Amino acid sequence: MKDARAVGVVANPASARDIRRLVAHGSSVTAHQKLNQLRRLMVGLGRTGVQQVLVMGDRSGIAIGLVEASGRPSGAGWPSVEIIDEDLTNTAADTVNATRRMVAAGVGVIVVLGGDGTHRLVADECGLTPIVAISTGTNNAFPIPLEPTVAGMAAGLVAGGRLDVERVARPAKMLEVRCPGSGRSERALVDVAILNTERIGSGAVWEPGTVEELFLCFAPPDGIGLSAIGGHLQPVDRHEPVGLAIRLAATGPPPSGAPTQRVAAPIGPGLIAEVDVASWSKLAVDQPVTAATTSGTVAIDGERMFRFDSELTVTLRADGPLVIDVAEAMEFAARSGLLTGPVAT
Repeated sequence: MKDARAVGVVANPASARDIRRLVAHGSSVTAHQKLNQLRRLMVGLGRTGVQQVLVMGDRSGIAIGLVEASGRPSGAGWPSVEIIDEDLTNTAADTVNATRRMVAAGVGVIVVLGGDGTHRLVADECGLTPIVAISTGTNNAFPIPLEPTVAGMAAGLVAGGRLDVERVARPAKMLEVRCPGSGRSERALVDVAILNTERIGSGAVWEPGTVEELFLCFAPPDGIGLSAIGGHLQPVDRHEPVGLAIRLAATGPPPSGAPTQRVAAPIGPGLIAEVDVASWSKLAVDQPVTAATTSGTVAIDGERMFRFDSELTVTLRADGPLVIDVAEAMEFAARSGLLTGPVAT
C-alpha cells in the first residue's frame, strides 16, 4: 500500500554534463542549481501535506544539502528528508537502486529531476508508481521544464489522494528494441537510433550523419534532439497511439515514388543539422518492425548503448510509466476548490 505521506525524489547529479555541452551551445545545470530546485519542490510538497521525502543519495552534495536546508528556519513546513542509504557507484545503478527502494517503501509519487536517460532508468523500475518529470538534462524530449514549486504541489496532491491519479496521469509510450541474436533487450522513452558505427565512444549521439534508422515514440515540431527530425516530417503527439519509423538517405535509395527529403532539425542547443530522409512510416502499437540495418550500434534516447550484428526488432508499446500532467493536475485542483479555503479567524 502506498504511503500518502511520502514522495520519492531522484535528482541525477550527472545530468546536463555530456559531450553535447562542448559540441553545441547547451548550458550546464550545476549541483547548486539542482539543490535550489529541490528547495522549491519541498515548499510545494509541504504545502500539500507530504510528510516525508526519500531522496536519492549522491556524491555531489545535493542530498546532504537538502537535509541541511530542511533544518534551517527557511525549511519550516517542509517534509522530513531521508537519504536512501546505498553504496554509491556514480553510475546508472544509483538511480536504479534508489527507485527500487522508493517503490518498496510505497511512496505515492516519484519526482524525477534529470534528462531523458535518467527518466528512462526510473521508468524501468517505478511500476505503477506515477512520476513527475522535470527537465534538467541535455536535449530533453521526454521531461519538460517545470517550476518545482508547482510540480511539488501537483505531486503532493496526488500522493495524498486528493487528486485521482487516473484523472491527471497517463501512461507514456515506450519503444522496445530486441536483438534475438544476443538476447539483448532495451526500452526507450523517446527514440531508438541505429548507427553505422561500432564505436560507443562518449555515449551521446550528436552526429546525424551516423544515423541509419530512427524510431520515435513521439515527434514534437518544437522539440530538440533526434526526435526533431520526425517532428519536422510528421508531428506526432506524445499521447497519440502511433510512433514514427524513419530511414535516412544514407541507407540507400528511397522506395519508388518516394523522393528524398531534406530536413533542417535542431539536434542540439544552438545546433541545426541538414538531414536527408529516404522514407518514413508510422509505427502501430504492439506491431514489431524489423530494422533494415543488420549491424552497427544502437542508441537509446540519444545515448549509444550496445553493438549488434544480427536482426533487430523495434516495437512501440503503450504501457510506459504513469506521468502526471502538472498543468492538468493544477487546473483540476483549482476547479475542484483544492487550492482555496476559508479565511482563518
